[in-house]
Amino acid sequence: MKSFLFFLLCIQFIFNTNSIAQNLVPDPGFEITQRLPKRKDNSVSCTKHWQCPTDYGAADYYHKDGKGHGKAPHNIFGRQKPHSGKAYGGMCIRKKFMEYVETKLTDTLIMDQTYVVEFYVSRAERSIGSVKEFGVLFTDKISMGITGVGIPKVPSVEIIKKHGFRKKGSWMKFSAVYTAKGGETAMIIGYFNHSKIKRFKGYAHYYVDDVSVIATEPQVKEMTEVKNEIVEKNTPFLPDLDEIITLKNIFFESNQSELLPASFKELDQLVGYLNLLPQTNIEISGHTDYTGDEVENRVLSELRAKAVADYLITRDVASDRIIFKGYGSSKPIASNATIEGKQLNRRVDFILRNK
Repeated sequence: MKSFLFFLLCIQFIFNTNSIAQNLVPDPGFEITQRLPKRKDNSVSCTKHWQCPTDYGAADYYHKDGKGHGKAPHNIFGRQKPHSGKAYGGMCIRKKFMEYVETKLTDTLIMDQTYVVEFYVSRAERSIGSVKEFGVLFTDKISMGITGVGIPKVPSVEIIKKHGFRKKGSWMKFSAVYTAKGGETAMIIGYFNHSKIKRFKGYAHYYVDDVSVIATEPQVKEMTEVKNEIVEKNTPFLPDLDEIITLKNIFFESNQSELLPASFKELDQLVGYLNLLPQTNIEISGHTDYTGDEVENRVLSELRAKAVADYLITRDVASDRIIFKGYGSSKPIASNATIEGKQLNRRVDFILRNK
């Protein structure tokens, strides 16, 4: 009986939690300043929480209230508007030196905990060259010392595009899932020269904005505490029929509809739950934030809902029990004015109904 109650507990904890995951990046949009950037002083050190991890080359900073080289959107490298807010960072990538942006996280990463890492990058209009990869290095070090040819480390997360990130004048969203080794207290974003083959040739400049690192699943300690409480009270939980429930740990590549492996654990638990209630049908709905073209958002949201439906079918849930639909950005549950709100709006929900 206790094991059955624990299974029900897992369903409650995953599908019905009211907690909102916290972004561990203290200043996602480079908005908190120590001083405004100007012509001869527009390094990222103008902000309170961002810095350059190397002693050779200083990453740039642009703000709508800045002056000269530090102005946004009109600055020395182009006319890019911030992805949100008033400001963004900038990184020069040259043969002689490479720039990075680094921030200390608000909390230490937990071993084996998974995190969604997300940030936006835009290639500056006056950038001559381009790169094929960007990386994120999670570390317990704030300074990487003097280096002019790139940080010689393999990044924790690496995003690669075969023909390079060449698009100018718009923001590209990068998203990945990272499993922490434990003890990481800072993150570094940039181009990592971790092998001679990847040595960069040429010159490029990229803007960066709206960075987030958010835990994707609960800690084991919290699960154990809730388990004990449920067993002692002997009050199992079952979600009500016709209740909208958000899947908390479903992941896709940016602008793609293919499920990432990190999604399978939660979906397998959903399969187990559906097997307990064979007289129910499930309606799956996909949602996006309001970024981009609404027609494309609606198509993407439906493809993502279909991906979840297809996975359930591969786990022997009858196809005639499943309905899926995409709503694009038409049904937000939070403000699209913030990074956190947009992340909440990008979701997959389900509803159980009697047959």
